[in-house]
Order: sequence, then C-alpha cells, then structure tokens
Amino acid sequence: MPNIFPFKALRPLPEMVQKVTAKSTDHPTKEDLVNELMTNPYTFHHVTKSHMSFNGAAQEPEKFLPFAAKYIANMKSQGVLFKEEKESFYLYEQISASGKSCEGVIGLCSINDYRENRIKKHEEIRLSRLKFLVELFKTAHIMGEPTLLAHNRDVNLDELEATEIYRFVSSDRKTHVVRRVDNAFAVAKLQQNMADIESFYIADGHHRSASTSEFNSLVPGLDNDKSMCYIVHQNQLEIHPFHRLINPINSVDNQKIIAELAIHFKIMKSDKPLYSISETNDFGLYLDKQWYLLSFESQNNQLDVEILEEIVIRGVFDIQDSRTDSQIYYHPFSNGLEELLELVDSDLYSMAFTTKPCSFEDVIAIADSNKILPPKSTYIEPKLRAGLIVQEFNEI
Repeated sequence: MPNIFPFKALRPLPEMVQKVTAKSTDHPTKEDLVNELMTNPYTFHHVTKSHMSFNGAAQEPEKFLPFAAKYIANMKSQGVLFKEEKESFYLYEQISASGKSCEGVIGLCSINDYRENRIKKHEEIRLSRLKFLVELFKTAHIMGEPTLLAHNRDVNLDELEATEIYRFVSSDRKTHVVRRVDNAFAVAKLQQNMADIESFYIADGHHRSASTSEFNSLVPGLDNDKSMCYIVHQNQLEIHPFHRLINPINSVDNQKIIAELAIHFKIMKSDKPLYSISETNDFGLYLDKQWYLLSFESQNNQLDVEILEEIVIRGVFDIQDSRTDSQIYYHPFSNGLEELLELVDSDLYSMAFTTKPCSFEDVIAIADSNKILPPKSTYIEPKLRAGLIVQEFNEI
C-alpha cells in the first residue's frame, strides 16, 4: 500500500493568494499571459511560464529557469511566500461555477511507491516536458503543483480537525477552499484512514511523477524522495478527451485521406459538429470545413484512443512517436469547439480528429495490466492552481 506524509508547505499569505496562484492549464491567449507577467510581479506564472521572460528558445530551460528561481527567492524575501512551522496535510476543495465539488488531500507520496508501482501510471510522457520539469526542480528547488491521484476507498475527511486557511474565487469562477490539518492526532488518523488503500492511480500529472523520480536519481543531495500529490476518490473526477490536430509535413490530398480512412472506418458526412463523441468506436473528423463521422466496425478490444493512435496516427500519417512529433497537436476538450475550428480553418493544422474519452475504470484496467496508453489519452479535472501549496526541496 502507498504511504502519505505531511509536510511543511511553502505557501502564499492569505491576502496574496489570488495574486500568486495561477491557472496551470487552459491558459488565456499568449497576449493575456504576457500582460499578466508584465503587470503582476506576484503571479506564479513567473515560474510556470518563465520562458516568456527570456528572449530565447523555449527549448533551453537552463537559460530561462533562473527567472523562476529568482521569483521564488524574491517572494520568500518579501514574505509573500512563507514556510509552515508544522508538518501538515491540506484538505483542498474546488467548487466549479456549476456547483460541482471535488475534495481531497494534499500531502507527500514516496518516490519508491511510484517506482514500485503502488502509484500506477497509464499514459506515455513527452521527453521534452520531462526535461523541463527536472530542470525546474533542480534550479528553483520547488514543486508548485501536485500530481492528481485517485483511489476507490471511502475516506471521511469531514471528521478531521482542520483549520481553514484559504477561501477565494478565481477568475474562472471556481471557488477554492483549503483547510490545514496539523494536529498530531488528526494527522495520524488521516494516515490510518488511508492505510488500507491498495493502490493510487495517476489521474493527472504523469510528467510530474516521472520527473520527480528522475530528479531524485540525479540529485541525491536534496530532500526529494517524496513528491506532492492531491489524492481524491475516483468518483469525483471528470474525464474529457484530448482531440488530435494533424499538420502533415507533406501536403496531402483530402480525398486520398478519406479513401485511406475508409479502409478501416464507415464514413458519413455530418451536418452537426462532432466535438463531443458519445458512442464507443465513433470518431469525428473535421477536414476542409466539413465534419465526418468515422465508425470503426471491426471487432477490437482496444480503447478508442488506442484505435486512433494505431490506425490513424501511425497507420495513415506514419507518425511513429506521437510524444515528440511536431505533426500532431493535442487540443484539450475544455478549450472548446471554436478554437479547434479556428486552428483548422486558419490552415495552422490540416484536420482534426475527435474522440470519446476513456472512463476511469478503463484507466484502472490499463494501469493494473501494466499497459500504457498514448500520450494525452485523458483530460481529467479538477485542475489545480499552481502556487497554492508548494513543496520545497531543501538540502539534506
């Protein structure tokens, strides 16, 4: 069974939490991000988007990450970020604008539990992202956003003695509530309540888990044998797809693409957008301002994302490593239909493929079988704000 541990978090003053914390994904436009970096010296985007402060290649983190380290040092010296005096767990609740609530525990998990598969993964990672995060941890000595883990055991959090430290509404109309658990009895009770959980499953944060493991191997002189995680019951998760946009290196004939796809799929034109797919083995294709419904009719035990990867990404477009190939872009479901249409209609990408999301039961089955899905197979919410609760890697 995986273990969880309390820790002394680095966190913003309550009166500064809205200025410091930053949306970790689904960002506004690049212009909005640049404006935020220029006008808000406190935003944690000075860490997560530090490449925008360096007039150079975003692929060279060793050049721009010193900006991230400087930000952390400045915020600590100004007292905007401060270190807890007692080792604590944090009960974090996020309430969406529609009223849907998700609550779980922020604490530390052992790197060895990840390596020994008690914290189970299900998805491929991109090496460029792994490199960036390892360099961030090495340079700034912090982890500003936890890995999202899921489990299937009932754990009563309401019975724990906890002190509310934050309650605020972010610009995306989500309410954030954080309560600190630092009473020794309550800390022990929480650990005991979660002790019978056989496995944790990575819902979001495969790169963070892999990079903290890599970081620990490369830099043994820091207190980095554990990594920060947000642990929730699986029934609180919302699972959406990442859609695939393709921009082939060589120009393609649209009718030839349709003909190749027709070998594997029944194809019908659709008068309605196929951004949301509800039926298993159905896919949407947006090409030349026309939607097509692709129905896979062969008997196959693969998940839809595996079918799309094997037959379309690799078979039709010969993209053999979708983790690194620039011909493919992953469009988060929450970014919306209009953005997807604009990306294709503006000829930035040639076409888009949409798919039904996996269920978390699918994810568990894949992880328990020690199998790996293609990168960006799931888009799972909640998404946490970076800089809310921060793990600091101190010298041993």
